Amino acid sequence: MKTLLLAALAVTASGQFAFRAVDAKSLELTENGAPVFVYNHGTMLAPGAPADRARCCYLHPVYAPNGVVITDDFPKDHFHHRGISWMWPVVIVDGQKYDLWTIKGILARSEKMENRAVGRDHAELSLRNGWYIGERKVVEENVQIIVHPTVDGRRDIDFSMTFKPVGADVQIAGSPDENKGYGGFNIRFPPREGTRIDTASGRDVKDSDLVPNAWAELTATYGGKPASARITVDPKSAGFPNGWCLRHYGFLGANFPGLKPYKLEAAAPLAMKFTVTLGDGSPQKKVALVYTKNGKGYVHDNIADSVAAIRKLGAENGFSVDATDDPGAFTTANLKKYKAIVFSNTNNEAFDTEAQRDAFQRYIQTGGGFVGIHSATGSERAWPWYWQMIGGSFLRHPKLQKIAVSVVDPNHPATRGLPASFDWEDECYMHQYMNPDIHALLETDETKLDDPGRKQHPAELMAKHLPLAWTLQDEGSGRRFYVALGHKKEYYSNPTMLKLILGGIQWAMGD
Repeated sequence: MKTLLLAALAVTASGQFAFRAVDAKSLELTENGAPVFVYNHGTMLAPGAPADRARCCYLHPVYAPNGVVITDDFPKDHFHHRGISWMWPVVIVDGQKYDLWTIKGILARSEKMENRAVGRDHAELSLRNGWYIGERKVVEENVQIIVHPTVDGRRDIDFSMTFKPVGADVQIAGSPDENKGYGGFNIRFPPREGTRIDTASGRDVKDSDLVPNAWAELTATYGGKPASARITVDPKSAGFPNGWCLRHYGFLGANFPGLKPYKLEAAAPLAMKFTVTLGDGSPQKKVALVYTKNGKGYVHDNIADSVAAIRKLGAENGFSVDATDDPGAFTTANLKKYKAIVFSNTNNEAFDTEAQRDAFQRYIQTGGGFVGIHSATGSERAWPWYWQMIGGSFLRHPKLQKIAVSVVDPNHPATRGLPASFDWEDECYMHQYMNPDIHALLETDETKLDDPGRKQHPAELMAKHLPLAWTLQDEGSGRRFYVALGHKKEYYSNPTMLKLILGGIQWAMGD
């Protein structure tokens, strides 16, 4: 096995990425000559560590773009912890329990490097490993690691992995001790100062077990240099949004399946996908994407004014703005640049392809912020996920008229400081397929509208409480804000409208 691996590990380089063999056990990837990670395919054992903690098939050291090593190996408090790794404390094979986490009765072995390729825009390492009980292979593990170039002090590493049983009945589960449920995809961090853990649903959260989230991030200072590491779970990964094992002593673990055992199937291998984002510790640039595409049908004349207004708000409040009506902007790689996406008076079909829809859905499900303005609820009328994401689907509106608007929640950043009620002239949007989890910010009394067509409105039961602005935040997903006001183009210089939009964007970005 060693001879075959050494033959495969000749230096490979193209553009900014290069692989090289460190020794007979380890393979290093560099970017522009600086180390990215080392993959340990041979059996590793640190001096002073117990002999029964020898293991392989994990990444360490792993480097942030500024050269900080963000992983630890064989830490004395948990000798079994190792860099970036994936393992389970409960592996049941033909009714017998084993522990891949602390390497009791079962261990992983490297079998083959299926592919090792480098280019200017990525590096790829594809691996086939096996789980062995003695000399008996019971699980085949396939792992693809794709590394993207460093951009603005951040580097993404994508992990795709599948697991299937080999001639055995195999179940996996998290640790039952104190119902912690840990087991899955993990990062162990070295000693550091000023540790902070953030998740998609909270800043500087406490240690916890099995709380679902789309991502978790640890930021700290290592020898005077800041660095961060975030694990983001792909929405199509098993168990999304996963529960987590979060520890300020230096551990992030995206758990699956938790406490209930999961049976591996040969015909349908368990598939898991994660992105590890390594940063130099600097705050992520705040950039909003303003999207204005309209499909066939009515197009508002307010779009140019709304874009100009949001650009001005950004310049005055510390965030940048990109604007486009091109659905080609919706790729997973491109959307990573944005803290929030604003659908400003989009209408009808907002996308051309399912791939664009998938990228947008993944963006929201992994914590990206969203703001919808006025006719944004008229977009994607045939896509139920979109209705639930934004809060409802446009049905109709009575004629433009003066309405009395009431502030339901005066404490939200978008409404704080507004009068308890104010008069407004607009199209009063009515929606169908309303998401019952919306949190209303503004509303009006529907019974007082000049609306001969009211009987056509399926949401008539809302009566005096027709929502005109609301928020949504599902467990693990990004924050969403919608305001139905905004038909007239002159409103995009109106202080009330600008306050609503600015507060919505800032809240969606996480401020």
